[in-house]
Amino acid sequence: MNQRTLYKTIEKIADRDYDSDDELVMAVLDEIINHERINIIGGRVWKLQPEKKQYLLIHQAGEIEKLKRSFALRLDSYVTFNAVARKRTILAEETNRTLRKIGIRQYSATGIGPKVLVGRRKFYEYIMAFNVPIVNSNLVYTLNIISQVVSARIEKRRKEQESRELMTELDKARQLQRHILPEHRQVFGPYEIYGISVPEKIVGGDFFNYLPFPQDDRQLGVVIGDAASKGISAAIQALFVSGALMMSVEYETRITTMMRRINDIVHRIFPGDRFLTMFYCELFIGLRGLALFSNAGHSNPIFYHAKTGEFRLLEVTGPIIGLLPDQRYAVGAVNFSRGDLLLLYTDGVTEANNGSAEFGEDRLMKTLKRVVKKSPKEITLEILQEVQSFSAQGQYHDDKTLVVIKRTR
Repeated sequence: MNQRTLYKTIEKIADRDYDSDDELVMAVLDEIINHERINIIGGRVWKLQPEKKQYLLIHQAGEIEKLKRSFALRLDSYVTFNAVARKRTILAEETNRTLRKIGIRQYSATGIGPKVLVGRRKFYEYIMAFNVPIVNSNLVYTLNIISQVVSARIEKRRKEQESRELMTELDKARQLQRHILPEHRQVFGPYEIYGISVPEKIVGGDFFNYLPFPQDDRQLGVVIGDAASKGISAAIQALFVSGALMMSVEYETRITTMMRRINDIVHRIFPGDRFLTMFYCELFIGLRGLALFSNAGHSNPIFYHAKTGEFRLLEVTGPIIGLLPDQRYAVGAVNFSRGDLLLLYTDGVTEANNGSAEFGEDRLMKTLKRVVKKSPKEITLEILQEVQSFSAQGQYHDDKTLVVIKRTR
């Protein structure tokens, strides 16, 4: 059998479904021995036991005298294992007395799987040893092909398993993030609120939340934030900050104090590049539509005044969360009249790119002006659709979050 045909034959054997790597290696040995065009009549599979510094015999098949179960050879007393570790495939004179007594005079073996560090040296996870009628140089090519194909299949199996486990964990993270994010729609007194977050990856660093005050049902906190990093690390930070905010409103902490404490905690717990921007506001029933806010380096929210038709960008009142300790945050204020609304968004909205330009604040305000008379849900979804359509051909993508707060009566 030529080498290419041998490669494809071994690949076909190794590519079947097996429950474990042990089963894969043992099944391949059996198939090789039984294959009429592969001139191997018997063999054994040895598995490395790093903690015991030995190879354990786990399988033997074909025309060989069988060794007792649980037979093992120590690494420091069997030089052949060191030779396999160095060369992968060897043809050598057998030196072990037990093996020589059962008629093994020459050793034909190849290393299988990745190498594992034992002490100061690395050894293959498995060794396949073979009985052949004729030992010649062609045998080396055969054993190397067996080693390469089976090792590649083991690596593929493990990567597939890792991917399945990662997807399971990511799905759990996604479900957790969805559980912590609030329902899209919230009605609070004369206000109707609608929010949506679309992560670029399975989980994202954007978040928003509605935070009722346990001791005062006439007060509601609304927050939107954007962690600087992406993926799981950003999601962890977002969830952490969202949880810290929930605890803060439990104790009715002043906005300035709350922002300062969250900044210091984030700076202390997360690495320097894991900062975030955040906009937090508190709505009140009554008090002439008063809303207090603090903006920690976040994209400027857009306040629309229905009576005048004017737009106002709410200013930044403090630095990014977590960048430096001991920061101070000021508080701003707006007053909602009937029909007024506040649009909160993350920079994934305005920085959405079509390949040549960003969506930008101007385009966002034009879109908002077109839909401003609609419900918060309609406004949010139409803006999101506009941004998604604009950036469909762009190369840069980021998490996108929108929250609309509208006074409806």
